[in-house]
Amino acid sequence: MRDDKAWKHRKETGGQPGQRKAVLFAGTTEGRLLAAYLTGLGCRTVVCVATEYGRDVLEQDGLAGGTDGKGPDDRLLDIRQGRLDQKSMEGLLEEVRPGMVIDATHPYAAEVSENIRRACTAFPHILFIRCLRRESGAWDNPVIRVPDVRAAVQWLAGQEGNILVTTGVKELSAFCSLPDYRKRIYARVLPSVESVDMCRTLGYEGRHIIAMQGPFSMEMNLALLREFKCRFLVTKDGGKTGGMEEKLEASRAAGVRTLLIDRPKSAGGISLEDVKKQIKEWMEHER
Repeated sequence: MRDDKAWKHRKETGGQPGQRKAVLFAGTTEGRLLAAYLTGLGCRTVVCVATEYGRDVLEQDGLAGGTDGKGPDDRLLDIRQGRLDQKSMEGLLEEVRPGMVIDATHPYAAEVSENIRRACTAFPHILFIRCLRRESGAWDNPVIRVPDVRAAVQWLAGQEGNILVTTGVKELSAFCSLPDYRKRIYARVLPSVESVDMCRTLGYEGRHIIAMQGPFSMEMNLALLREFKCRFLVTKDGGKTGGMEEKLEASRAAGVRTLLIDRPKSAGGISLEDVKKQIKEWMEHER
């Protein structure tokens, strides 16, 4: 989603100092791709990630070393790690003075996205864009749609059998209310110390913590479902980029029931390719 008022303001006023700087809120595949795209165009970019794991992935992709050759501090990419609230985001934007802010956080990070949007309203010169991956759409195999994690837990409370949970570590505490959750739940989380520690704090141990980096193939999903004799899969709609199709194919092949947590209501957004087009247009306009 592009802030057209900001776009119009920039054309009328000629922009503000630091107009070829961008702030990118990442933590997703789209975020990593956009970081590479921005630096490839020569745009100085501050990339914000919440965790050490997010920073490590960017650095593993070789995105921390790009330069523009214009001075001693010539890095094109500046990675900032840490969870930010709206006030902290406003402070960051005041410091960096970017011409563009891109929200490429997870489709389910509704609170974070809203904080980013609100922080940008204090800076009328900023062009704000929300990159939102497409939903997966219709599927051959039926899914049980629930509005949130709490509803998923309530539905599962009346069922028996093991459960593969792929919703992320933040939602795991909700599943602790299920009978015998330590035996029934197999939690797939990011391979970070923070994620594993949180799992253990909640009572998950050993084989019940699957710390792996996705997205995963159909074969890997199927192997996990069969290995742990799961009857249910709980997931979010991460779209094609997040491996949603592979999850559903695996659940069908394994004969398990899939609980799909609906995306939160959002203010909308545009695809990765459309974001790239707007970045290029913005960069050409600012030259």
